[in-house]
Amino acid sequence: MAEIAAGALAAEQVVSTGVEAGVAYSVARPTMPLKATFTQIGSTSDSTSRSSLIRSHHTLTIVGDKAYIFGGQTSHGKLANNNVHSVALSTATGTSPEYQVLPAIAAADKDGPVPGPRSKHSACALNGCLAVYGGCDEAGKFIDEGAKIWLYDVAKLSWETLEPANHPERMPPARSDACILAHDGNLVVLGGKYDNGEALADVWHFNCFTKTWNQLPRAPAAITSATVLGDTLYIISHSPDSLSSEVHSLDIKLYAETPPTWETYPVPTNPLTPGPRPRSGGGLVPITTGFGRNYLLYFFGDRQGAAEKDKLQWSDLWTFQLPSSNIEVKATTSFSEAVKPAKIKDQIRSKLGDDSSRSWAEVEVQPPGDLQAPGGKVHPGPRSSFGYDVATDGRSVVMWGGGDAKGEPQGDGWVIKLS
Repeated sequence: MAEIAAGALAAEQVVSTGVEAGVAYSVARPTMPLKATFTQIGSTSDSTSRSSLIRSHHTLTIVGDKAYIFGGQTSHGKLANNNVHSVALSTATGTSPEYQVLPAIAAADKDGPVPGPRSKHSACALNGCLAVYGGCDEAGKFIDEGAKIWLYDVAKLSWETLEPANHPERMPPARSDACILAHDGNLVVLGGKYDNGEALADVWHFNCFTKTWNQLPRAPAAITSATVLGDTLYIISHSPDSLSSEVHSLDIKLYAETPPTWETYPVPTNPLTPGPRPRSGGGLVPITTGFGRNYLLYFFGDRQGAAEKDKLQWSDLWTFQLPSSNIEVKATTSFSEAVKPAKIKDQIRSKLGDDSSRSWAEVEVQPPGDLQAPGGKVHPGPRSSFGYDVATDGRSVVMWGGGDAKGEPQGDGWVIKLS
């Protein structure tokens, strides 16, 4: 009997030790760098018409299982027309056309208003529609539409407008290269440039129900890219000497108990603590690898700063690790959805004095297919002023076109898969 008891105790110790080792391994395993694979989803060689998908300074917006491309400049420096190009993604149903060119039609009547051709505008998905704001005309001048938002209904395939109905004196001035983001059924417009090239740092909230603009606290730095994750707005700035970057965040919850204020997280950027170099015209999106683990993906773009004057674009990708998601329980939430393993893991790491959140790491680009050879990178190459959006899975990014290292518009589409 004693021998049996001793054997049981030994077995229990082995199992217990194994579990502890597994937990220790899981906690110790780094959360960065992430890996990325690029898959080309299409390309075009037609560069003679205004309908060509060879373009830059356009937008790509994902609504449902399709990517919608609008506006921009073609390879001849002319504005693309005001058609909407629809590209079905891999999640689309078999009955969905892979590619469509959708003419500009007004919702009210055939002679109703539709947005004119434009470039350097901004766009996002809003309540099943493509929302478009601002931009420049053929002469490069601002399209001043009085803070009007254009909405393209992807189900009805028609345009309508969303205009302020109250406080006309309180609305954002015209601009190009702004950021427009959807949050909780409303819109946030921020940054961009005035007609004199001045970079802007103002932030505006548009309530789509009351149709009213309200100004939020100004950003602590000029805004070239921005994104929203949950109730938090994020922007990135760089020091003039390129030795540090700063991630700024603002709580934009509509009915917050206290007025929102910006928080800044300075991150050194040097050979010992590498990080992204200054850039504009690149991409910034929130991504997740599941289980509550969240990142900002910051990629490509025009090089900035005196040290980069002889080079044009970046071809790198960086992730900034954000605090993991909190446990969130709703009426329809399952146990696996409510419990966020990343949050638990981060709490353990914090107790051990290892907190890797709010840090940068360069993404490792992997060869396509099953090849895992260390040499070579397969991706579009240096790019800026491209259209992009995060896919519905939260861990893939779709991009199209943009200017290459020679400054020439391109007409290829890619899916970037992060893991």
